[in-house]
Formats: sequence, structure tokens, C-alpha cells
Amino acid sequence: MGGPAVVVADGGVRGEGGPLSTDRLVSRFGAGVLAWVDELPARVERVCRRWGLTVVRPLGGNTSHTLYCHRRGGVPVVLKLVPERELVAEELAALTAWAGSPVVVRVVEADLAEGALLLEGLVPGTAARGVSGERVVELLAGLHRPAPEGFRPLAERVDLMFALLRRRRPGYYDRAHAAALALAEDPVPSVLLHGDLHAENVLDAGPRGLVVIDPRSCVGDAAFDAVDFAFDGGDPRARVGELAGAVDPERVLAWCRVLSVFSPAWQRVIHPGER
Repeated sequence: MGGPAVVVADGGVRGEGGPLSTDRLVSRFGAGVLAWVDELPARVERVCRRWGLTVVRPLGGNTSHTLYCHRRGGVPVVLKLVPERELVAEELAALTAWAGSPVVVRVVEADLAEGALLLEGLVPGTAARGVSGERVVELLAGLHRPAPEGFRPLAERVDLMFALLRRRRPGYYDRAHAAALALAEDPVPSVLLHGDLHAENVLDAGPRGLVVIDPRSCVGDAAFDAVDFAFDGGDPRARVGELAGAVDPERVLAWCRVLSVFSPAWQRVIHPGER
């Protein structure tokens, strides 16, 4: 069997995607997460032995530790370990709800007690950037479906996002937060959302096309999932028309305005005269 996770002295985990910052983990999960980091090598060894995995290399991650592995016969898979079992359970529930959709990564194995998911390895598996509007429409159409029971509402996802923003970059966000909650609670059709749909979470799977990973699933307005794509390449006002086949362009723009506080680059686009 291949070696365990590559854990460096400060508790970060190095991989092609860069180190897994303990500062970011503590910001997200609290200081108790450091015990989880210390236990990572033993956890990886246990799970790899159980599932017959050989570790090839670590991958990047902000709130998880992911490893590119080979299973018996050289089958590519990705092992994902998460500090919080509730997050693993929510992700598994979403991926199960999307089972059969070609635009969502497939689950191979799951162990909630270990906080572990084994996912199919996508080839080439590189982040999809500069994606055309037509391909985004196809992706969103394959992703969004009528909201199932058991998933948190979009308003809860919005609250969590703003709580994390205030922790990581203190500032005044009350107005944007209130506006985002108002959008989330508008009476529009509710669909199962990815909840964190940006370029790093949309991978090129070769002939299969675009495939999403790492959902932070919730249910609500389909336009929420289109914000990062609307900002891709510059001014969303010039981009949203390309997405009209899957989402309401005006609602996408409304989300772009209230969520622009999450990125200085987005703020410069939406409010070019402000500093």
C-alpha cells in the first residue's frame, strides 16, 4: 500500500493544490480541528487498508484533506476526509440525490464514522476555466432538479457564508447580508443547489464533459449557482444573457450585486467608482 498523508510539522498537508492551511481549518471548524489533523496519518492508513487504496499524491483542499489514489487494478479514485461528520453526511446525501447525473462526481464508498468519502477519479480532472455560456447552461440544467426534502434552505447557506466572511475579513456586511437573505426568501421555484459552484469545483472529465465536485448543498433559487460563472471574464452584465437558458438573468445580476462583497475583484466590477 502507498504511504499515508504527507503531514508537515505545522499540521498542514502539502499537495499539488498547495498546503492545507491549519489557520483556515481553525477559522472554519475551531481549534479542536488540530486534533483531527494530528490523527490524519493513522486515519488515512486505516481507510486505505479497508478500501484497498494506494496513495499517489495529495491534492489541495480548504476544508478537507483529499488524496488522489489508485484502487485495485489501478482504477483512479479520490479519497476525501472531512473533520465534521455532518458535512460528510450532507455531501453524501446530495451526491446520492444526484446519482445518475453525468455532471456530478460519483460516490464509490462512504464511511461517515471516519468522515471519509471515496469518489471516482476524473480524467484529466483539471479545473474548468473560461467555460462558454452554452456549456454552463448544460451544466446547470443537469445539476438543478426540483428540491427534495431534507436539505437546508438557501437562507441558511447565506447566513453561513456571511458568518465565515466576517470571521476571515472583518468589515461591515449587514446591508449585503440582508439583501442576500431577501433574495433567498423570494417566492421563486426551489431547486437542489450545489451551493459553492466556482471554477475549482467544476472539473474537465474529458469526453464526459464538465463534472462538479464538493457541493455545499441547499435548496433555493437556481440563479444563486450561476454567480461565479457570471463574473467569469469580467462584467456579469455582459455575461448573464448567455445563461438565460438555465436561469433568470435578472436574478443572477441581483445575486452578483449582493455577493460582490466576497471578492474585491467583483466589487471593482460592480462598483467601479468605489475604493
